Amino acid sequence: MEAGKRRFLALAFAAVLLLPVLVSQNAFADGLFQENIQGNIAGRDVNLFVKVNPPILTTQTQQDAFVQVRLFEGNNETIKFTTFIIEISKVTGSGEDVLMSSDAFHTESGILTLKVEPQEGPVQVLATKEDFLNAYKADPGGTINIKGPILLDGGLYHFRVDVIGVDSIRGLLPPSQVRTFDTYLSVGDVVTQDVQYQGETYPTTIISYYDEVQDFAFDQDTTAFSWSMPFNWDVERIESAQNMFVHEEIKVPKSLPGVGDVNAFEATVNDMPIIGRMLAVDPFSSETELILHFLINKNDILAMADQIPDGTSEMTFSFAPASDDGDHTSGEIATDTGGIHVKLNWDPSQMSAGEEETLNLEFVDAFSGDMVESDVTYDLRIIDGEGGEVLALANQVAERGIDSQQITFPADENYRIEVEVKAIAFGQTPDLTRNGIARGIVVVPEFPAGAMLAIAGLLGATVAASRLIRKK
Repeated sequence: MEAGKRRFLALAFAAVLLLPVLVSQNAFADGLFQENIQGNIAGRDVNLFVKVNPPILTTQTQQDAFVQVRLFEGNNETIKFTTFIIEISKVTGSGEDVLMSSDAFHTESGILTLKVEPQEGPVQVLATKEDFLNAYKADPGGTINIKGPILLDGGLYHFRVDVIGVDSIRGLLPPSQVRTFDTYLSVGDVVTQDVQYQGETYPTTIISYYDEVQDFAFDQDTTAFSWSMPFNWDVERIESAQNMFVHEEIKVPKSLPGVGDVNAFEATVNDMPIIGRMLAVDPFSSETELILHFLINKNDILAMADQIPDGTSEMTFSFAPASDDGDHTSGEIATDTGGIHVKLNWDPSQMSAGEEETLNLEFVDAFSGDMVESDVTYDLRIIDGEGGEVLALANQVAERGIDSQQITFPADENYRIEVEVKAIAFGQTPDLTRNGIARGIVVVPEFPAGAMLAIAGLLGATVAASRLIRKK
C-alpha cells in the first residue's frame, strides 16, 4: 500500500515538473508588489493573490518580509485545503537565479504566508511535513517560516506557483488541470545620494519599485536629475504580461533652490517626454521634501518600446524644472501607492470664488489604464493655503468609478485637493489592495488643465493605434 502511494505521488509531482510542456502558462504580472492573477482550474474561474509585504526593503533596515499566496473564487471566497508548488527566483541582468526550488506547501485555511527572514546562505524551510503529500504544512494561521536570500535585495522577483490540489488534502488535480501562475513582483530599491549645488549639500532619495537604481546623476548647470535601471524591452514579453507597471519615486529637499520649491517639471523616459498622469508631483505629503512619482503602465511601455533601439537593456529616467513653473489646476492625480488615478473635471471650467462648482471624478486603474467599473469608496478634502478645511467628505461612493461633488471656494487662492481611495467593491469582501491618497492643486481663478487631459487622451489614442499597427 505504501509503495503504491509513493509511486502515485512521484508521478503527480513528475507531472507538475513537466507542466511547461503539458499545459499553457497563465499571463504574468510584472513590476508590482502585489497582484491578482486570473485563471481557471477544473472549470472554476479563480484568482491567485500574491503579495510582498512590506513593499520597500533596504539593506540598512533589513526586517522580516512576508509573501502571501491565496487562491480564491466567486465573491472573494478562499479555496481551502490548497496545495501549491512554489519556485522563487531573483531576476538579474543575465537571466534568473533560483533562490527556492520547487517545494510543495499545503494550507488548510487556503491562505499561505511565507514569513521570510532575509539572510545570506541557502534557503531553510522551518516547518513540518504532512503525511500524505510530504508537503510543508502551514500552521493554523497559514504561516510557514523561511530563512534565506529571498527578498534580501531590491529588484524583481519571479514567483512561479503551481496549484496542484484544492478542497482537500487528497484533492490532487490531474496533470491536465494543474494551473501555473507566474508573477514578477518587486521589492523597492532605495538609494540616497547627496547632491552638491551652489556650495550646499542636499540628500536626495530615489525609490525604484521595479529594479535596482543605477547611474544616478545630477547636473548642476541644468538642475536635471537622471538615473537608470535594468529593463527588458522585448515587445512580445511586454504584450504577454497581464499587468506591467514601473513606479519610481524621487524625494528632493524643498530647500534645494530651483527644484524643491517648484511644482512643474519636464521629465523623460529613455529621452521620450512623459506628461499628464505619468508624472505626479506631490508637494504636500512632506513638510521638508518634494516628491515626484513616475507612473508608467503597460500601454505606456508598449508605446515607448516601438521607439527603443534594439539591444537596449535599460530604462532611463530624467527630470528638470519646467520653463513655466507656475501653479496649474491638476487635471489628473495619482494615489501615493500608484494603483489608482483620479481624473478631475470642473464645471464650469472657469472657476471663480464664491460660485458653486461641480467637480466630476473618474477613477482609473493605473495598471491597465481602464476605468474602474466597480464602486469606489473615497474621502474628499479641500484645504486652503493656511491648512484650513474648505470641504471634508467621508465615505463617498463613486458608482462604477464615477461621482460628482458640489464645491464653493471662498477666495481666490491655491487650494490642495486630496482624494483618499478607501475600498473598491469586490464581491462580499472589498478590495483594499489599491488604497491610497491622491493629492493635487486647484488654482482659483484659473482655466483648468483640460489641455493636459486632451494631450493624455491623444497619447492613449497613439498607443492604441501603435498596437493595432503591430498586429497587422
